[in-house]
Amino acid sequence: MRIAVTGTPGVGKTTLSRLAAQHYGWERADVRELAQAHSLVVAYDEADEADVVDVEALAAVLAAERASDHVEVLDGHLSHLLPVDVVWVVRCDPRVLEGRLRERGYSEAKVRENLEAEAVDLVLQEAQGAGVPVVQRDSTRRSPEELLSAFVDAEGKPRNTTDLEPVDWSDWLLE
Repeated sequence: MRIAVTGTPGVGKTTLSRLAAQHYGWERADVRELAQAHSLVVAYDEADEADVVDVEALAAVLAAERASDHVEVLDGHLSHLLPVDVVWVVRCDPRVLEGRLRERGYSEAKVRENLEAEAVDLVLQEAQGAGVPVVQRDSTRRSPEELLSAFVDAEGKPRNTTDLEPVDWSDWLLE
């Protein structure tokens, strides 16, 4: 099973993915590192302050590697665009997320863009177009361990049926 762990920057994707790999022995792969390893970072977008990844080519590479019966976690905000069996969308209140993004040294424009994306459910909407189950959880007031528990069932198996925890930060746009 391949799980996409996605969300806007700063919501806790990497912390969750690393904890899942450590706790359950699942394989973890960073999408950016995969793209670099396969020479699929094709440019740098100055406006977005981010690498541009050839997502279609990376999807083809991953599709060719599908014969696996273990759990693999793809960590990255592009992971939901890749061949996966389930998408886990990690969310965070923009009021909390703002501080995290500023700590990373993001420009004002990049902070604002990511906060708006979080407030309007952009990643969730994209994930729902993947044609696989989507599980959404709010990381705002959960410890990493509590968040992981919210994404697995009582037996420690990855949730893989659509289950969208209610999240609505549209009011943030009016502030």
